[in-house]
Amino acid sequence: MNPDSHHPTKLWLYGTIIIATALIMRLLSLGAYPLMDTSEARYAEMVRLMVETNDWITPYFDYDVPFWGKPPLFIWMSAISFKLFGINEFAARLPSLLVSVGTLWLTWKLTSFQLSQQAGKLAILILTTSAMFLVLSGALLADPVMVFSITLCLTGLWIGFHSNNPTQARRWGYLFFTGSALTLLSKSLAGLVLAGLPIFLWCLLRKQFLQLWQRLPWISGSLLAAIIALPWFIAAELKTPGMLEYMIIGEHFSRYLDSGWEGDHYGSAHIRPVGMIWPYFIAGGFPWSLILVGYACRSLWLKLRHRRPLILSEWAWFLLCWLLSLLLFFTFARNMIWTYALPLMPPLAMALATIWYRHLTPTLHQRVVAGGFITPVMMAITIYILINGGGKNSQKTMIQAMNAEKVSDPGELLYFNKRPFSARFYSHGKSVLVNTADEIKTLISNGKTDFLATKDGHIDYLPADLKARFVAIYHYRKWTLWKEKTEH
Repeated sequence: MNPDSHHPTKLWLYGTIIIATALIMRLLSLGAYPLMDTSEARYAEMVRLMVETNDWITPYFDYDVPFWGKPPLFIWMSAISFKLFGINEFAARLPSLLVSVGTLWLTWKLTSFQLSQQAGKLAILILTTSAMFLVLSGALLADPVMVFSITLCLTGLWIGFHSNNPTQARRWGYLFFTGSALTLLSKSLAGLVLAGLPIFLWCLLRKQFLQLWQRLPWISGSLLAAIIALPWFIAAELKTPGMLEYMIIGEHFSRYLDSGWEGDHYGSAHIRPVGMIWPYFIAGGFPWSLILVGYACRSLWLKLRHRRPLILSEWAWFLLCWLLSLLLFFTFARNMIWTYALPLMPPLAMALATIWYRHLTPTLHQRVVAGGFITPVMMAITIYILINGGGKNSQKTMIQAMNAEKVSDPGELLYFNKRPFSARFYSHGKSVLVNTADEIKTLISNGKTDFLATKDGHIDYLPADLKARFVAIYHYRKWTLWKEKTEH
């Protein structure tokens, strides 16, 4: 059955409606709930600091503390968004949604080039409604930008390698090098490795190294990539010496090879069991990952049972290398987080589209469209909960409560023992972390009305005379906001 000549028009329309609904829902929800601690609020504060200091070379983790953990491409994008739309949640998250739409377009373009436009539509329906992709398309993180860059790199490679149109092949060949540069600026060496592993494995299995060298503009393309990426790395190292050593050695080798790495300047290790990337992939690709894994297991069982050889097209080998190289790369990494599975979502979508597009009967299409409803409905429920319950541990409402207090001469906002990143962002950097009673006494000796935020029970660590100077005015989850009593 040729899906381009005969396909259920109404069901394609339903699929388009699902995609549009999911993306519009994500757009409208960007500013509807607070930034999440720790990652979103941490990056938002770094973006705010970039806008405040107007320093576009070195991102700052805190005042006078440079951030060397990641290159600043995603921070630049959100900083521009802050300049255009103000410092708020919508502006912080908007670039992630825009690059996710870009990833959808690249997925459609690559699948349409290799198979058909209907297969491309099927691929973006699957990708849009993959749980992790939809969730992270509206999150302030580096991962959506990195996935766009990797997808641009691999799309440029495939079309540049296979197109019979010299102009198209050359254009996409240069986009391959552009994508390579952007992976460096989004995730440094790790991004380049994640983009390069599928290419290396595919070339190794299909013996394409010589052809790849002949068909892509390696000299001029590499020069283009260097012009795009290297100036920032050079400028950042000159401005804050030690950045390259930390980013290259610490973030790439120590973080992945040493599960107990203690050199992290900006957080703590996320120790996970070996092979945790596989459950992350299954959960992140829900519901489609379950179908793909089931199909792969069934096909492998039939091949072994009937002793049939594994025969795959070059395109199928490319997708298999894309999926397996990333899965295997992260299988033995113990220092990881769940978002590491996001780069697996585009090849998951294209793999299922490849399996289904030639056999997309009306009945199967109905099932695919029905499956596409699952994730947007779950996302809508999640957004409703976030809007009504706020972000976990977010200090937005605490600071709103402080600002609602009509005091003639407001003083300090002190956080005792712990200060979430959202407190720094929503206070515009004016909250102060204190760890001792003496620090509190010194800072509130200013003749102003000061505020103190504490986690449940922590107020009891302070001496009675100091506690007596404050009265509780607001409680949110595990946090209490205290106001200094007015002396008469």
